[in-house]
Amino acid sequence: MPSRPLLPSPWQGLFSSEYTANDYERLLAVVDQRYATEPVLPAAEHVFRALERVPPAATKVIILGQDPYPTPGNAHGLSFSVQPGVKIPRSLRTIFAELKRTTPGWVEPASGSLEAWADQGVLLLNAVLTVRAGEPLSHANLGWEAFTRAVLLHAQAQSPFLVFLLWGAKAAAIADPIIDLTKHAVLRGSHPSPMAQNQMPPEKKFVGSGHFLETNRLLIERGRTPVDWRLAAATRAEASLF
Repeated sequence: MPSRPLLPSPWQGLFSSEYTANDYERLLAVVDQRYATEPVLPAAEHVFRALERVPPAATKVIILGQDPYPTPGNAHGLSFSVQPGVKIPRSLRTIFAELKRTTPGWVEPASGSLEAWADQGVLLLNAVLTVRAGEPLSHANLGWEAFTRAVLLHAQAQSPFLVFLLWGAKAAAIADPIIDLTKHAVLRGSHPSPMAQNQMPPEKKFVGSGHFLETNRLLIERGRTPVDWRLAAATRAEASLF
């Protein structure tokens, strides 16, 4: 049986009267049972990777996805990201198309790793943190949604200003009711998956949303450092380590 996911210590302040340590333990018991009886993604040691990479006080942007990639080898704990050497999924190619459209100096990266964004305070979180291999949203309603809301509430309390990027109906349903719009900003849009894009009218498609430009405009307006969305330089730096 795989080791149980461990909540990083900087995030252990997320427990409250609304989401208690007992709620969390009940969730982990269910998740433990799933790991023991079915193929679950990502690997248990990567479930909280987004939280490991970005502590609450350092968070300035939250990109909230749906659930991990269901294709074995893709999910590694950061929403929309894949590790170097893994074929770039179609959802991430849609994201890259919007970056190419709006980001000066954008060069298509060889890798789909978004670790460089995490290094700048971008929390790459999913609404549901595990999935059965090959079955999207198969772990919805296990209890992850309440946990994710607790994460978002804690991040809001610890950060002076956040930009939330809510991509898809699942992300909006999780986050919209709890975001304090007197302190933070929200950008909503369609999920970048090909299925979602095929169902959207042109004005609602992900490419054309302008979310990356608007995020940086909002951060600068509030005195925070903008995100360098370019990934090619980070890809080259990773390659030089090998």
